[in-house]
Amino acid sequence: MINSFSNKGKRKSNQDYLFSKSINPDWILHMVVDGMGGYEYGDVASKLVAENIHTYLTTINDISEKEIQKAVNKSNLIIKQKSDDLNAKIGATLGGAIILKNKAFLFWVGDVKIIHLRNNELLYETHSHTLINQMINNGSIINNIERYKHVVTRSVSGSIKESIIDCHLVNNLLPKDIIIIYSDGVSDKLNSYQINNVFKSATTVQEALNQVENLCSHDAKDNFSMLVTQIR
Repeated sequence: MINSFSNKGKRKSNQDYLFSKSINPDWILHMVVDGMGGYEYGDVASKLVAENIHTYLTTINDISEKEIQKAVNKSNLIIKQKSDDLNAKIGATLGGAIILKNKAFLFWVGDVKIIHLRNNELLYETHSHTLINQMINNGSIINNIERYKHVVTRSVSGSIKESIIDCHLVNNLLPKDIIIIYSDGVSDKLNSYQINNVFKSATTVQEALNQVENLCSHDAKDNFSMLVTQIR
């Protein structure tokens, strides 16, 4: 079961791109790709990244972190070529889940978040590639969190070195497990525990999704998108 929303917030356009499509009869790929703010053609970049990752993955026989990285590298090359064609800097961040029956590969570049819920508990959340997180990890003293909050340290924007994925393998997916992927427009308003609480209190996934969308829509400055898949 797949549920989603995507909203432009107070931006002029929506540069988030939601993607759910089978790779083959056994595997399905879900992604939220966020065209980078401050760059041009964010909607073009997010769609190119999603479609080229999917295209590469349809050509391989087995999913692995190495093959997912190759798929991201391919999309990175396409972004570089498109950037040259447009004479403009373009790029995107992404979060994705490849579901294979009772397991999943969760992968991300940048600040699109992924969380895994089971029985109303938060089992796992991704650690975003942002300057603020890097500074925290390095033990730096941070005086102005807002200044660094939206600076990403990895993205798919033409440089292979800056588009290294992190990947988390879930080996024991169970029926009714929930995997949620969402752009930074959502995480600006709600942290992972607050999202879990919304899903815990709602009677259906769609009801929870509607509540999250309503909470984000009040004063969201950025695009905000969420994709939810519940394991059958």
